[in-house]
Amino acid sequence: MATTTSDLPALGADDGPDAWFEALADVARGEADRLAALGIADFRLLVEVASETDTARYGIVLDGYDVTVTHRLGPQEASSFDAVLRGETASWQELIENILANGGADIAHSLNALSIAGWPLQLSSDDPVGRDKFFRYAETLQALFDGISRVRSTRSPTTVREP
Repeated sequence: MATTTSDLPALGADDGPDAWFEALADVARGEADRLAALGIADFRLLVEVASETDTARYGIVLDGYDVTVTHRLGPQEASSFDAVLRGETASWQELIENILANGGADIAHSLNALSIAGWPLQLSSDDPVGRDKFFRYAETLQALFDGISRVRSTRSPTTVREP
């Protein structure tokens, strides 16, 4: 069964990081029960999308059953996160394209697969526990990203696809 959402524009991978993270915020609001079903979490992830001229920073906060995605952060706001996940715009774009094309990331495009070897996404933390938390809560983070395909799809801008 599909729910119409004509107020949400379609999302394309070439829309850029501001649109991608706005869509993640929509997932956090629209799929709160689905994300809560994955369990309690306590993790603050800073995501950096780097281009040749700029680094866009966004926060993903898992707090109990709540998930919050921030707007673009300034350098001063980008402190006090447990870990940082950094990648070039092209790597993030490929991830978003894969999610939109497949209704969720395939195994080669999961956050875990893209970060475990340190390429093309690099995970860093000043605290080993922060790095551990990324992998501990990877299922919740992946569900959040995969939700983009249901909330904002390039296939149909007025339909939310139910899994």
